[in-house]
Amino acid sequence: MKYLPTRVLIVIMLVISCMRQGYAQQSTLDSLFAGADSTAVLDSLLKDFDNYLDSISKPKSFFSFNVGIGNGYFSFENKNSVYLTNSQRLIVTPSVGYYHKSGLGITTTGYLLLDSEKSQFYQFSVTPSYDFIGSRRVGFGFAFTRYFEKDSLPFYTTPIGNELFAYFTYKKLWIRPTVSICYGWGSHTEFLQKQTFIWRERLQRYDRGFIYVKNEESVKDFATIISLKHDFDFYNLFSRKDAFTITPVLLFTAATQAFGFNTSYQYSVNAVRANLLPSNQNISDQTSYRPQSFTLILRSDYNIQKFFVMPQFLLDYYIPETNNHLNIGYSITAGFNF
Repeated sequence: MKYLPTRVLIVIMLVISCMRQGYAQQSTLDSLFAGADSTAVLDSLLKDFDNYLDSISKPKSFFSFNVGIGNGYFSFENKNSVYLTNSQRLIVTPSVGYYHKSGLGITTTGYLLLDSEKSQFYQFSVTPSYDFIGSRRVGFGFAFTRYFEKDSLPFYTTPIGNELFAYFTYKKLWIRPTVSICYGWGSHTEFLQKQTFIWRERLQRYDRGFIYVKNEESVKDFATIISLKHDFDFYNLFSRKDAFTITPVLLFTAATQAFGFNTSYQYSVNAVRANLLPSNQNISDQTSYRPQSFTLILRSDYNIQKFFVMPQFLLDYYIPETNNHLNIGYSITAGFNF
């Protein structure tokens, strides 16, 4: 529907032009719209016009390739301390996806950490999804993401490797509300040093010693996100085939946040798919469900034909007690839809 006003104008001009082509044709039109059948003729024309509008606004299948770069917070191991040190790094995220006109889609994404000592892909993800796009009033969808990460990383990554996401949105209000839920699960493995007595066969006695015990436990986190947004659209800025959108988004998040989610701030057609904080800035030992953050996102999207570029700025206020309540995130993504 992006170029609907222009196309409607063209259709109207063509109708007016045809109605001016000579007396004979005018007489024919007059005869068509005269008498008892005039209502049926008008209904037929309007029906054809509705079919035309549906044909140009119909969902289409497409591939998408894009590369994004933005900041993230990571908790690195400190060789001189038992505590983790928070540090900000740039992340590059190449992504490729296919989205069918039925609403089904699948996306694969790589996560490259830019570091002065060693840049590396530390994680990959695969996300099958479904978005209901058959209504102009409501929208809903869900997605499942499986994360695969590299072993022996020098920074903390959440043990949650599976995430389910679902949302429901109402489109008819000027400010669009959306309710989203996210459930993540995985397993956490650690080796605990345990003191014990070891039987020495050669000495025929027990001595004190240490053994390492592998401890594996299931982990999970749950979050709900309420968001409000509005799109400000501008068309034909530099070309007849370009468009520019500015979207402010306000989010409130409540969650357990015991281990943290992998999902970074992302934006789909109908909903904001977001984690609780940019990467893993704040991880808590509190497992109770409670308010976590207020977030303001300012997103812009410029596209011309198949190319698009999307800068985003994020301001997040973390509610629980911490040394730093305010977090700032930013990213820019560019790519092609074809």
